[in-house]
Amino acid sequence: MSLEFSFKGQLRHEKAASRHFDYDFQLTVEHRGITAFYGRSGEGKSTLLRLISGLEKTQHAKLVFHHANGESQIWQDEQNFVKPEHRNIGYVFQEGRLFEGLTVEANILYGVLRHGTKGHQPRLTWKRKTFQNLNLELQTVVKSVCEGLGIKDSWLKRYPAQLSGGQRQRVAIARTLVSQPDLLLLDEPFSSLDEVGKAELLPYLSAYVQAQKIPCLLVSHSRTEIESVARHAVIIEKGRVLAHDTVGALLTRLDLSLSHEDHSTSLLISRIEQHEPEFSLSKLALGQQHVWIKQVDADIGQEVSLRILARDIIISTLEPVQSSALNHLRGCILEIEHTQESRVLLLLEVEGQKLLARVTRKSVLNLDLKEGRNVYIQFKSVGLGSVLLNPA
Repeated sequence: MSLEFSFKGQLRHEKAASRHFDYDFQLTVEHRGITAFYGRSGEGKSTLLRLISGLEKTQHAKLVFHHANGESQIWQDEQNFVKPEHRNIGYVFQEGRLFEGLTVEANILYGVLRHGTKGHQPRLTWKRKTFQNLNLELQTVVKSVCEGLGIKDSWLKRYPAQLSGGQRQRVAIARTLVSQPDLLLLDEPFSSLDEVGKAELLPYLSAYVQAQKIPCLLVSHSRTEIESVARHAVIIEKGRVLAHDTVGALLTRLDLSLSHEDHSTSLLISRIEQHEPEFSLSKLALGQQHVWIKQVDADIGQEVSLRILARDIIISTLEPVQSSALNHLRGCILEIEHTQESRVLLLLEVEGQKLLARVTRKSVLNLDLKEGRNVYIQFKSVGLGSVLLNPA
């Protein structure tokens, strides 16, 4: 599956005329799990989602959705414009946008009632909008989604005004998922959730779209969200596609702002090799080397992505001995940032993968660090965060 698009127009800011700019989005996105649109506020990310959904229209546009079975649908070109309601797109907005006059149960079922559930069951009438009126298969789907999103039975007869912001957003996501869309658009859907809520929903959403094979485009300002669920990302800047690659590749490009942010990180792909419950640790294989992390709930052989902060890394030219840090890897310096700032970014290669390290410029001189030099890389196991990796 893939989505091919080309949009040209002008992005207008109502409160700041000086921020108007022309956009020119051109890209073909291969549907492999979740693809993230990342960039600063006001760069055009949400506008791009609205153009794809058909909620916003520009005259200079081409939009083609290619299905896995080889069928292609032209959603927009010079002669055609398919209305949003005929594209079978699921859209979750930042603020949820629930129907205030309907109960939680009726809001969730709106997707089933509106789209007819891809032929599983005829559309229901509004007089029968309860879970019990669905066939057994659909009841299982709806209840599974609600359970996965943490929606409790006690919420079902409440109205949106009786819910917190985070609860409303869970309901909005459930309403979209049960509609079984061909394409899922998420515009900062986790912004109203606290960190605990995000930690619960991110793995579920990632697993759900993979299991259901639903292509998903996610707009987010949170690099942690993107690093946790997206395998590919698109960097948007002033209405243009600045870069498009795997998340891991984009994070370690020194020519992009991502690598220079305070919380710059790297993602290393590894596999679970063993668990040590006695010490609450898991041992991961990274090529011919190993990394210890806090024990994770994953099967032996499961592929995971390690999130390592550049600032947590210590570089040494000598092999560490008798250190409290469990993890030290062998690597090679690929590139050293040229800057007069006090701290410098190093781009390292470890087992064929790239890793960022932030050290002082004084350390670069004292250790005589140069491109091509082999070094040892230390970091504490508690400095790692692991997430299940989306399949390609």
